[in-house]
Amino acid sequence: MASHGRVVLNVGPSGAGKDRLIDYARDRLRADPRFHFVRRIISRPAGAGEDHQPVDRDEFDRRVLEGRFALHWQAHGLSYGITSEIDGWLERSDVVVANGSRAVLSEARRRYPQLLVVHVTAPMDVLAKRLVERGSENLESVRQRLIRGDQHPVEGADVVQIDNSGPPEIAEEFFLAVLTVQIGKKL
Repeated sequence: MASHGRVVLNVGPSGAGKDRLIDYARDRLRADPRFHFVRRIISRPAGAGEDHQPVDRDEFDRRVLEGRFALHWQAHGLSYGITSEIDGWLERSDVVVANGSRAVLSEARRRYPQLLVVHVTAPMDVLAKRLVERGSENLESVRQRLIRGDQHPVEGADVVQIDNSGPPEIAEEFFLAVLTVQIGKKL
């Protein structure tokens, strides 16, 4: 798809802090209409995990068949989607920021040549501690998330790496800088 905007897809293992970075940037860039922070559609009940639009699996599958997603994928027994409304924002040369998945990168790269991948990482012990502290999953689920995290390497000229194992404000400011540089580029 040809567009003049830029998709910034935040990816990385569970517990790396992707949502926190997005929340920080959303708060700082709230007044700038060129930035759009996507609220994902997930086949999970409301109140579980990130702020998302909950739908049941049948509704999600119906939306896939109707072509209502720009990107969609399966992970952790759930379906995730980013709505096709982002295409309109991209046509206006805006920046779209979304929490994505490493498993959907090849499709995202094919569909959005102006893609920027922000790979958020932290050492395994930090990830494990964060996932356990969430308290939303049993230890076996945490273990499965950690195993899955090692299965998808993220490489390429379109990748920016952020190590989010230190003080959160360091990674937050770095992510904000990555985003604001994008709007200044000739897209």
